[in-house]
Amino acid sequence: MVEIIVARVVSQLANLLIQEAVSLAGVRDQIEWVRTQLQLLQGFLKDADSRRKRGDARMESWISGIRRAAYEMEDVIDTIHYMLERRHQRRGCIDSISRYSHKPCELITLHKISSRIEQIKVNIQSISDSRDRYGIANLGESSGVDDGLQALRQFPPHFYDDTDVIGFEDDKEKLVKLLVDPENKNRSVISIVGMGGLGKTTLARKVHNDPAIRERFGTFAWVSVSQNYQVIELLKDIMKKVMEITKQKDTNTRITLEALEQMGEEEATEHLRNLLKDKRYLVVMDDVWSVDVWRQMHHIFPNGNNGSRILFTTRNIGVAKHAEPGIPPHELHLLNETQSMELFRRKAFPPNQDIPTELEELAQKLAKRCGGLPLALVVLGGLMSRKDPSYDTWSRVSQSKDWDSTSDGQECLHILGLSYKDLPYPLKPCFLYIAAFPEDSNISASKLIRLWIAEGLIPQEQTQTMEDRARDWLDELVQRCMIQVVERSMAHGRIESIRIHDILRDFGLSEARKDGFLHICSSGMAVSDGISCHRAAFHNRISDEVVVSSPYLRTLLGFKLVLKDGTAGRVLNGLKLVRVLDLEGARDLKMLPKQIGNMIHLRYLGLRRTGLIRLPSSIAHLLNLQTLDARETAICWLPKSFWKIRTLRHVYINILAFLRAPISGDHKNLQTLQVVDYEGNINVFSLFGHIPTIRFIKNLVTTQGSTEAAMEKTYDRMLGKSFGEAFEKMDGLISLTLDVSLIPGDILFAQAPNLQHLRSLNLFGRLLLKQQQLPDSSLFPPNLTKLILSYSEFELDPMPVLEKLENVRLLALKRNAYVGKCLLCSAGGFLRLQHLILSVLDYLEEWRVEIGAMPRLTHLTIDWCTELEMLPGGLQHVTMLREVKLIGMPRQFNDRVRQEDGYKVQHVSSIIFENERH
Repeated sequence: MVEIIVARVVSQLANLLIQEAVSLAGVRDQIEWVRTQLQLLQGFLKDADSRRKRGDARMESWISGIRRAAYEMEDVIDTIHYMLERRHQRRGCIDSISRYSHKPCELITLHKISSRIEQIKVNIQSISDSRDRYGIANLGESSGVDDGLQALRQFPPHFYDDTDVIGFEDDKEKLVKLLVDPENKNRSVISIVGMGGLGKTTLARKVHNDPAIRERFGTFAWVSVSQNYQVIELLKDIMKKVMEITKQKDTNTRITLEALEQMGEEEATEHLRNLLKDKRYLVVMDDVWSVDVWRQMHHIFPNGNNGSRILFTTRNIGVAKHAEPGIPPHELHLLNETQSMELFRRKAFPPNQDIPTELEELAQKLAKRCGGLPLALVVLGGLMSRKDPSYDTWSRVSQSKDWDSTSDGQECLHILGLSYKDLPYPLKPCFLYIAAFPEDSNISASKLIRLWIAEGLIPQEQTQTMEDRARDWLDELVQRCMIQVVERSMAHGRIESIRIHDILRDFGLSEARKDGFLHICSSGMAVSDGISCHRAAFHNRISDEVVVSSPYLRTLLGFKLVLKDGTAGRVLNGLKLVRVLDLEGARDLKMLPKQIGNMIHLRYLGLRRTGLIRLPSSIAHLLNLQTLDARETAICWLPKSFWKIRTLRHVYINILAFLRAPISGDHKNLQTLQVVDYEGNINVFSLFGHIPTIRFIKNLVTTQGSTEAAMEKTYDRMLGKSFGEAFEKMDGLISLTLDVSLIPGDILFAQAPNLQHLRSLNLFGRLLLKQQQLPDSSLFPPNLTKLILSYSEFELDPMPVLEKLENVRLLALKRNAYVGKCLLCSAGGFLRLQHLILSVLDYLEEWRVEIGAMPRLTHLTIDWCTELEMLPGGLQHVTMLREVKLIGMPRQFNDRVRQEDGYKVQHVSSIIFENERH
């Protein structure tokens, strides 16, 4: 893994020498020497790492020395960049003589930098001298990711999604019958039992999504239990899922979720029982390890004598028998040879392609090696799909010495080792990074990519953004079956979330420990001394003693942390080298120390779902910051100087913080700007008196004799002008989410066509437009693929405008985005639309679809449009429609779909009825 670090630092040094040659003054020669020496050492790392893995303890020390020198040099590089950025902010763009002159403080900084480099040079020279003494050979530099990555792809992206249940067709049918059994009206536990990697979770998902199941049950929840479960967290997870499905259209669920976070176990139990009472529910409890789970939770699920079910997946048959002694557990078995070959073929070759004759014998040999275990077959198939389909190549894999000693029952681990070893070297740390996330968790692809970039794992290229490159690598891991896709975007098929099988995660953690890449600290794990790794993930707990004694920590990832203000001060004060700080979910955290401004290397600051209400002004000192994620917090203040940070790529804040510090400055790197409302429930105008900027404007216009409405209009124009000017300098923006209640629509749409790269636009709030009518389609960003409108209250049908947006794949009208009675999708409109969502349109009575409209529509969701009388007849001509989901619709409407209107959707393979209203 140290090869990646060294290669990255060599590249950074080369760029620094090119871009800032004049500014480096007296340290240029030192930097050139370090770059040359590190580049020479790269060729020796492969031999050293190979010998280390064979047990040569001297190599561990030698490699650690190089790693330490590379990290120290990276700190120097960042310090230089910080110094130069401070100079840019202080002086701006002025003549070159002034630009390259140094102030006394800069000269002092350069002197300190020179001293640090001299010490690094001494260390590198010592490492280089010991190389000859140890007899380390130069085996050449490791190859990077193949530049022809995309060209090599043979299969469609969905092919590698975790949807295959080879050999489990009968299992699924039996489980569905057990779950919907009309004779068994008791609340019952049905269990799927089998060893790890056998496909229990995959089968449970198939059962959970079966049309018969979706029609039978009105309320659903899926939770992952795992080994280190907490009852209170399971309760809250189930409640969140139940509330999401059963929410009423006028219920503010986010307030409920906020209150939920403060609940204790007794209160949460009572609320959950009330939510489930009188409902026929299905709760899936995935990966249950202990009988204690059911002992602690059985009383929570009411028995309404209506056939409610709990579905377990477990490796322990004793767990299943304890939960429901009267119903035999459904045991999964290993696949037979025929089934094994079919699953292996599906993963190793394109759809519907037979195995080439010359490879049949080798394929059978490889499949047999997997011992009928689906996980092993999937991973091995993914590995072979990336190989040249020639006899020699496959024969080399079959005869590899890495297959030795597989008689100990560890075939799966050997296969995982083969697949990991075969990863292009830069992808290895990306894979290991995923192991930092908790077991069985769904991982946001966007967050993972932002973390990879902040860590420096993704190279900067001229041909594509780092985000696009990272998505290519994520797709590569999916195609190799190292991770599983949980959700894809309907707009463009991109991966939205992933998960990793716990066996693969365990393997990743083992490799991460060996390479000194990552340390995991969770409840019950004692760490006596500081952490030697540069990355640490804390699950549920954080030890300030451990962090304080780990001054070289560069990454701190937190998951459901219990972190109070006093602890935060001690923890954060000493982390001056940290690049990634993710405190998501630390609800007890109310304040950040002002010393956070000393973290000048910080690139990622994750504060989502914390209890913070304010950020220190020193946050403006974080001149390397790429991501600020302050979603679902009460943070309502940002320093105006925050927007002087030119490295910003992804910013998530609420409308109050945005009002206090409207965006300004040059932001060509900015790709995501998400400005959301304050916890989803507060009228911004009611808070005017609490925001200094707005209070000043209010006093100003009041003294001029203006009305309150005039004051609001004046502020609208000022904010709108500021935002309009900022738009001109955000030409790299890809995703924009914005509360538009305070931004005049004419200003917004005057700038929108200039956003050439914008693909996702989410606007909520009442746009200030004439007659609440959308502007011409030419005023929308030209490359928009995803458009969500909420609370817009358009009085005229928006479809005549929206259907002309040529590239839109996903369109959602939510929460009275339209308040009229009739929608019309006309012939020739929405040529590329794939997913349409109509949600909580209270006044919609009629929807008409003409022949030739929405020819590519595959998914339709209608959610709580309770006045809608029927489905449009034109849907029968939308031949590509695969799924119709009807949520919270009246029984009369649903019965009509099932009966006389059935011909309109008879070609649709999946029609889902959820939370039917009686």
